[in-house]
Amino acid sequence: MPFPIYIGWGLLAPVCLSLFYGSLSYPAMKALGYQPNHSVRYRISVYLFPMLLFLGWGMFNIPLPLMYILAFLEKMFRIDRKNMGYTKELILVNLSHLTSMALHMILIGVFSLILRMPMNELLRQPFWRILTICSVLAANSLLTLLIPHTDIVGEVFRTQAESAEVRPFLIFLWFCNAFLLVDSVLCISSIDWRLLPLFLVGSTVLLEFYLIRFLKHLYNLLKEHYVEEEHRSLMKKLEQQKQDAAKLRSRSERDPMTKVFTRRYVLEQTEFLLKAKKPFSFVYLDLDHLKQINDKEGHEAGDLYISRFAEEFSRMLRKTDIFSRVGGDEFVVLLPGCEEEKAAERMEAIRSRLSEEFHPPYSFSYGIFYVSGRNAHSVEQIFRSADLAMYQDKQARES
Repeated sequence: MPFPIYIGWGLLAPVCLSLFYGSLSYPAMKALGYQPNHSVRYRISVYLFPMLLFLGWGMFNIPLPLMYILAFLEKMFRIDRKNMGYTKELILVNLSHLTSMALHMILIGVFSLILRMPMNELLRQPFWRILTICSVLAANSLLTLLIPHTDIVGEVFRTQAESAEVRPFLIFLWFCNAFLLVDSVLCISSIDWRLLPLFLVGSTVLLEFYLIRFLKHLYNLLKEHYVEEEHRSLMKKLEQQKQDAAKLRSRSERDPMTKVFTRRYVLEQTEFLLKAKKPFSFVYLDLDHLKQINDKEGHEAGDLYISRFAEEFSRMLRKTDIFSRVGGDEFVVLLPGCEEEKAAERMEAIRSRLSEEFHPPYSFSYGIFYVSGRNAHSVEQIFRSADLAMYQDKQARES
């Protein structure tokens, strides 16, 4: 019989190992960044097709090249071409099929050398067919079991498998698969050459050596890109955190209604100028007639009056001046390097302009306390003195 059939308990070994290998493929594929399909069709392709293929090869002496082609087509059948990681899947299929073929042919060649039996005669015996394929399935299962625990390798493959550097490697994998497929013809040929198995093992090991070197070089290259991308991502996150922190700090330094600085901020800046012993004028402002506006038009109108006053007053200040709201209708202006007389001139000019150019006019009272930088004052003393001067100005203007 050209194709004798083997029926026996030995067939359970490839069946069980193929099912075990299929069950391990899910976590391994997830670790490599590919989300496997959970449909019935896909599960059949993962479990049933490989099991039937290995079972059939254990029962029949299917020509080895045909066996490899069927195994490759079975893996290609699982690829989802609509998936964004199409290149990644092609690499997985080609690399896994290549390593499986290489290991299988090395085992056939080694057993042939040990037993001093031609490779085609070896493959005619079901025991050796089953033993070689089970050894490959066991090795693949062990490798698949280790993949989820190789965090950095999986992360590099997940993030870099679609990069341009991978495409030459994919072409190289296609070439290696074709080369080994041609080499597999030697396993079933009737060439009477005792060193044929040694030639097959040597050429396959040499191919695997160059594959490993290529793969190592590619991994180092992709890892470098991965580290660079991680660095850029980390710097982007740090920059975003800085921006968020700046926004929070700005919110804490700015009055929500008027958008000028807060009481806390102006007191901190006053303390800073005192420690630096720099001269400045501290101006305390209080809006006039706000109570009448609130009583006649409501508090919304009063809030709008305060906001517009703060906006117009801010436009008349220098960039170095610090304008803050310290109470309901009370404000403070910190004028660094400005003497008391000059500060008074500026306040009078601003008050006249706001009263004449706007309707309703913006009217305010102010008090100034000048710090020369040589005398020692506390922030509280400065605040109280300017407040008292403002109160005196208000009384003088109302009398």
